[in-house]
Amino acid sequence: MDNTISVSQLNSYIKNILMREELLHSIVVFGEISGFKFSGPHAYFTLKDKDGAIACSCFNASKTYTPSKEGESVIVKGSVDYYAKTGRLSLIVSTIQPVGKGLLHIQLEELKKKLAGEGLFSPEHKKAIPMFCKNVCVVTSKTGAVIRDIVRTVRNKNKSLNIFVYDVRVQGDGAASTIINGLKIVDDMNFDCIILARGGGSFEDLFCFNDEGLARTIYNMQTPIISAVGHETDFSISDFVADSRAATPTAAGEMVAFDEGQYFAYVKSTISTMFTVLKGKTSQSEEKLRARLGALQDKTLKICANGEKKLGVVATKLENALSMKVVQMENQFAKASLRLEGVNPLKILKNGYFKAESKGKQIQSITDLNQGDDITVIGQDGKAVCKVEEILPFDKKGE
Repeated sequence: MDNTISVSQLNSYIKNILMREELLHSIVVFGEISGFKFSGPHAYFTLKDKDGAIACSCFNASKTYTPSKEGESVIVKGSVDYYAKTGRLSLIVSTIQPVGKGLLHIQLEELKKKLAGEGLFSPEHKKAIPMFCKNVCVVTSKTGAVIRDIVRTVRNKNKSLNIFVYDVRVQGDGAASTIINGLKIVDDMNFDCIILARGGGSFEDLFCFNDEGLARTIYNMQTPIISAVGHETDFSISDFVADSRAATPTAAGEMVAFDEGQYFAYVKSTISTMFTVLKGKTSQSEEKLRARLGALQDKTLKICANGEKKLGVVATKLENALSMKVVQMENQFAKASLRLEGVNPLKILKNGYFKAESKGKQIQSITDLNQGDDITVIGQDGKAVCKVEEILPFDKKGE
């Protein structure tokens, strides 16, 4: 028993040997994924090939690539670990990378799908680039060749367009943040158009233009924006979300630099065309007006003629009615005259009758008289004053 050791001593010895072996630290291993699963933020799986397998642990696995299927080929980077208490050998993985496309490419494709699903690339939200810009801001590095190319391109066509530059970092750590801040500032400065520009570079050099925060900033901008990043074959997320994409910064300059000579010729031609069209429309309007006035005159004359005819008919009817009314009144007057003549007291007096009055009142009965009264009798040819000597009433027989 003197030459024996304990299990824990053996495991500690093995661990010390492994820890001293530099080859087993930060080692890169190729294999296939088996049994990948999460436990909280950590992932556990087996990395294997046809001849062997090793247990793997990946802490905070969300920070690296997550395999999408069983048996997927990957390249992992990590260090060998030996857990002395249980005698378990494993590989502590720090990064996982799929075989084929790199992790950055995979992340970029996933971000594209996400943003496209949210509608950030939809044509419906894109604003039109003004045809005639007066003030343009270029967001780029002022020390690069990009701004010189844009200015030269614009000035070849246009001398009056105002070009402003907002200096930002276009590569490396923190570049996306400076670009985002710059875009937010210039978006409130009432420019006609903004150009986000950078020259060519590697995929990694241009990766800041694939930032999710930058994409959302571009989407929410009020000013029309052109993305001009890299060369013609380079595409970034900023190209998809911007209102327009230019293959190169020079192409962006072509988009905003309208030709002043062509513009003035276009304005002159447009004014000439407008004058010709207006003159033609004026002539047409005059002809239509004359025609309408003639039709109105004819209609007025017709209305007057019809009115005169109707007025004549009405006047005739009125005249006939008036004549009939006059005849009726004459007949009625004649009848009234006859009736009046029949009751004329003078006519009665002509027949030998007298009218008697006493004290200015007509005597209707002998009861109106007293013996000795003075009365006046009126005849056809005069009157006489008499005195009542005697009153002799008739009996019932009238005698």
